Amino acid sequence: MATEDETTPMNPPREVLTPQRTEDGSLTLHSQRFNQSYHSRHGAVTESQHVFLEAGFHHCLRGQTAPQPLRVLELGFGTGLNALMTFRAWESVPEARQPPLEYVALEPYPLGPETLAAMALSKDAQIPVGQVSALHERHGAARHQVQWKPGARCVRLLQEWQDFAASEPGTFDLIYYDAFAPDSQPELWVEDRFKEAHEMLNTGGVLVTYCAKGDVRRAMESAGLLVEKLPGPPGKREMLRATRPDAESVSLKRFNVRVYFFLMAGGAPGALFGDRVLLSDEIIAGRRYTKWPGGGLEFGEGPEDCARREAVEELGQSINLGPLVHATGEFVRSAWRPDEQVLCHYYLARLEAEAAFRIAAAPFEFEAGAAQSFRWVDLDDLDEGDLSFATDRAAWRAFTAHRNAH
Repeated sequence: MATEDETTPMNPPREVLTPQRTEDGSLTLHSQRFNQSYHSRHGAVTESQHVFLEAGFHHCLRGQTAPQPLRVLELGFGTGLNALMTFRAWESVPEARQPPLEYVALEPYPLGPETLAAMALSKDAQIPVGQVSALHERHGAARHQVQWKPGARCVRLLQEWQDFAASEPGTFDLIYYDAFAPDSQPELWVEDRFKEAHEMLNTGGVLVTYCAKGDVRRAMESAGLLVEKLPGPPGKREMLRATRPDAESVSLKRFNVRVYFFLMAGGAPGALFGDRVLLSDEIIAGRRYTKWPGGGLEFGEGPEDCARREAVEELGQSINLGPLVHATGEFVRSAWRPDEQVLCHYYLARLEAEAAFRIAAAPFEFEAGAAQSFRWVDLDDLDEGDLSFATDRAAWRAFTAHRNAH
């Protein structure tokens, strides 16, 4: 029986969702929009149990010596089967070992009541009908909470992954990465998304997914995750489990040279220092950071060449480069890739012409679709605590010392 999902602001109309029986007798949905099934046709419940419960939920519990709060994030709430089975598994844990549980789910295309009624989720997940209904309940808001039982709750956020990653302040112990396959949603299986996942995981936290494609595994590894192949559920030879490692346990493999500049404005004509400096507000790996303009050194260029190139790429204008103010003197490990050692250079600079790029009036005042904005800040108003990275704060202290000496 084909059913039409109801229309919401984030859910285009006329999506046709067809319930289908899978090989273990449980139901899945086939999406016409993505030409994908929500669960494996070899067994919806079997896949959920194998990939997300055994390799994820129970794996995390086995690592606990005493009950610790467990915070789970699911990308792709769908029918809610993974959440329902997780709550059922949580209920079966002996009370002395039962962890406080919070389950956060993302789903930009929530299912309509007719579709849910056709899914028989209560039977498949062996959960009372009332609890299934409560999990899917909506009150016109993108976010709602379900108190499952004392010690367990579900928070649903019906929004896109990138918006959530940029706004979510907390971290997670376990991520169920259950988006549609890379062929249908390629934007969710790239290095940048896994960098965001890396930042949202606690040290030692894990991400589990049914997908075992080589380029997905390499994207995870490039994002700093330790990836292991595990036997897959029926119909799949392998699946992936990725862990955010303790950075100190990762062997260093390469250097990463970064070049930044203090772009001055104002002050006396011809003066080395101005009275304003340019800050860059950026979203990196889904989080908000305030830093100095600049970026990574490329092969075949020196640090000064890099600073000039970065200015043209980021600002669209050339700069007159001044003296080197600071270079990192202590060991610094990359915040994004724990196998990299970072070396940073910081120069004074001024624009060759009047600023022609957009100047924001407030922090993180982005244009639509952008992830970077620039703003002038009076030197006397800038505090090192305004800067997100320790290396930038050390450079600011060196800048202040140079300025005072002049």
